[in-house]
Amino acid sequence: MMYTFARSRQRGQSLVEAIVVIPVFGAVILGMLQAVLFYRAKSVVDYAALQAARSGATHFAQPAALKQGLVRGLLPLYTHDTKATALLKAYLVAQADIATGAAKIQVISPDKAMFDAWKEKQYDGVEGIPNDSLAFRGSQTKAGVTVQDANLLKIRVRYDYPMIVPVIDRLLAAMNIARLDPVRSLAQGHKVYSLPIVTQAIVRMQTPIRDVNLLPDAASGSGGGTGGAGGGTGGGTGSGGSGGGGSTGGGSGGGDGGGTPPDHVCV
Repeated sequence: MMYTFARSRQRGQSLVEAIVVIPVFGAVILGMLQAVLFYRAKSVVDYAALQAARSGATHFAQPAALKQGLVRGLLPLYTHDTKATALLKAYLVAQADIATGAAKIQVISPDKAMFDAWKEKQYDGVEGIPNDSLAFRGSQTKAGVTVQDANLLKIRVRYDYPMIVPVIDRLLAAMNIARLDPVRSLAQGHKVYSLPIVTQAIVRMQTPIRDVNLLPDAASGSGGGTGGAGGGTGGGTGSGGSGGGGSTGGGSGGGDGGGTPPDHVCV
């Protein structure tokens, strides 16, 4: 007696493969998209930091001028429209974003020790770091820096970039890379996660710094070195906007100044 067995057909193999591959492949694609957007945002923040430093350099390093320059530089992150109404709306949104803590500006150099060492009475009787005829002033050092280096404005900008790609934002938050942004979450009605972007910019002051309270305290034993690094290595250490600021400043900073002052002035 002969028995015949029908060949059994394999079914569902492609479904199993799809279940395994699609989530992984989808996460990779979304991650690449978020990486591209983040790189673009980093370039914009670099430029915005340079704009903030330039604005501060022409307005006595006042906090309001620094913020206005930063807001103008960040506008590409808030609109893609060139119409006046769209730009105005984006400006107001960016201004409110910064006012609620989405961005912070820290003045790193000069510090109070440099101000006290180089301050002179200006034409209106207000004391400040002399800013005129720098090319003809000597190379004497006070507080570890020359008067030319004391006129280099160095700032650090931190901007919390809101992530917009789904899945990736929560994935990075679960890995403690991104954090929940409570202010933006409340404003938009859903959870918003952000990644910090930190950059620096250095430019030469075009107006004298006259308010010592705007400057950070000097680091113990290394305040002058930090100021020197602002002039000597600003162009090399910065990226994007900060590189431009560094090259503008030029300078001949004394010492390596690698340390960062422990106390900064947030504006």
